[in-house]
Amino acid sequence: MSTKSCILLVDDEERILRSLGLLLRMQYDVITTTEAHEALRILSEKDIDIVISDQRMPQMTGTEMLAQARLSSPRTVRILLTGYADTQATMDSVNEAEVFRYIQKPWGPKELRDTIAMAAEQARRSRQPVVVDPPISVKVVTSNLFSILVLDNDPQTLQTVRDIVGLRFPVLGVASVQAALAILAHHKIGILISELNLPGEDPATLIKTLRRERPSLLTLVITSFKDTRRVAELINQAQVYRYLPKPVRAGVLSKSLEATIHRKEFLQKQPEPLPEVDKIPELREQLNSSRMAAYLQKLRTRLLLTNHEQLS
Repeated sequence: MSTKSCILLVDDEERILRSLGLLLRMQYDVITTTEAHEALRILSEKDIDIVISDQRMPQMTGTEMLAQARLSSPRTVRILLTGYADTQATMDSVNEAEVFRYIQKPWGPKELRDTIAMAAEQARRSRQPVVVDPPISVKVVTSNLFSILVLDNDPQTLQTVRDIVGLRFPVLGVASVQAALAILAHHKIGILISELNLPGEDPATLIKTLRRERPSLLTLVITSFKDTRRVAELINQAQVYRYLPKPVRAGVLSKSLEATIHRKEFLQKQPEPLPEVDKIPELREQLNSSRMAAYLQKLRTRLLLTNHEQLS
């Protein structure tokens, strides 16, 4: 029995499959197909670790195929490969297929190998049983109740979220990144709902920072800012859970928020290995991210010291 990870490659162009196969066969067991329906059949019959699909195919799109794959083989790590800047397809890859990575053609061999190595590690870890209970000698007191933070300068977003959630969870609202950091230091935030287009600020850097500092926090983006590159960045560098364009209907937001809450509650009961994310490549954004992380830690330390002094 092979110990290699098994990868399913799906593309209607034979030359792409040959190129990918040559790149990957030394390290992985590779299965290829040019048909999306055949890919779904293979996923239903075989234990596939990773599926990599092209977006534009004649029978169905890559996002449609990967969305069905998520339901039929949820353990399989999903990667979308595309040569087109299609914002709707990029958002669908988040909202419907929950892809691990979004890779644009032409890909760099090293980039692709590194991404697949991370995907293979994620698949390997997902096979391992997770020990949920702490040792008997350790007494742990935890609360599963979390709060939802809305970062948006449009008050309607906060009101809509409160209408959807009702009294089930506390919902806090802020209009700036600085205020969001203060809330994050003082409250147990389980879900962040964020606009990307705030005057003079870049919430995307905050989202990427939180993925590293608070990896169990889930992010739902609701924004008027539509840019394929930015969506792809937030998939690859922050693993955002949902991405919705404004104006968003209350019913669509409700469905996405309920899915996010359900996922968060599931992860609290059954922790899973968290997927790795790509490094932030731009130096300026790296520095801003480091400053945010340091400021968040400083606020948290100050809060702990204040609480200690009050108890003394």
